[in-house]
Amino acid sequence: MISSRARLIRVIAVLSAGLMAAGCTAVVVGAARPAPGLKPRPVTGQSIKQVLLDDAALSRILGQSFKTEAQFPPRFGGRDQLSYPYGPASPADCVGVVTVLARDAYESAAVNDVAREIWWHTSDSVKVISVAEGVVTLPKASDADALFAKFSQQWKHCDGAVVDLRGATLSFADTISEVRVANSVLAATVFDQASIFGSNPMPVARAIGVRLNCLVDVEITFFSSENPSDQGSGDAETSAIDIAHAMMDKITALS
Repeated sequence: MISSRARLIRVIAVLSAGLMAAGCTAVVVGAARPAPGLKPRPVTGQSIKQVLLDDAALSRILGQSFKTEAQFPPRFGGRDQLSYPYGPASPADCVGVVTVLARDAYESAAVNDVAREIWWHTSDSVKVISVAEGVVTLPKASDADALFAKFSQQWKHCDGAVVDLRGATLSFADTISEVRVANSVLAATVFDQASIFGSNPMPVARAIGVRLNCLVDVEITFFSSENPSDQGSGDAETSAIDIAHAMMDKITALS
């Protein structure tokens, strides 16, 4: 599934950037609102694809350009579009923090629709490797609120945990930190360590937001090392939250 291949490609991106930069130094790897008196309508079906941000919107938020890759096309469907983790995860209850749209995390939910897309950097002299964004619809707003509350409890319980993901090619140790909830957005910072000798962990910004009958799910992966000349305004503390709010505003506009 997308999650496994995307993890491998972003590791390759870090290694490639390191090789290119290794000259003298070694690089170690205002929302629309319903009219007064009108009850917001649930957002369903193909319309949820409009919630996903395009490259222009992401560029405005993150200050760098993005592109899609043919092997990672936008996807829309039902729960079959949810992600499998990279490999067997331990502790399993924390897989939703380290995997965007994790199938196991949404297993108990009455998922109706799923839309997702992944964007990639266009240059190695930038801060962000990739942005994965997704939106999930449930039957009612109360269902979305209940699932968001469940995720909030799970993520807080996972704060400080190290999630091991074992794969045939590589393994990862993902350290979860800074879990917080504010303004209907759940966020965390994850440090994604690949089992490559001499590699540095990649910072990953995670956020899940709730609006009406929808949850938005965001993951931003950053390069493990930065140079002062790197392009972009991405911030592991705030950028995933900013993207989540932008998507939530689009849900409001559609309702």
